[in-house]
Amino acid sequence: MDNVAGFVKVRRTDDTHEIVIAHPASHSDRDGLERIVLSPRHARHLANVLIEHATYAEAEAAGRLVESRPYRKRTS
Repeated sequence: MDNVAGFVKVRRTDDTHEIVIAHPASHSDRDGLERIVLSPRHARHLANVLIEHATYAEAEAAGRLVESRPYRKRTS
């Protein structure tokens, strides 16, 4: 599971090769919509995480191995 902006979590399901985006419960706005507000930096991070997870999910569903490794935040 990857965390984006400290509160959005992205992971893949084990059995269906789908991508799951989870965020804490929030309140709907006046139009009844729930919104996730991200800075440009965090939005780019989310996009990169989603692309990486989608690449792996597609490869797994097709029975192939992906040549690159999954995205992981550097810890240093």
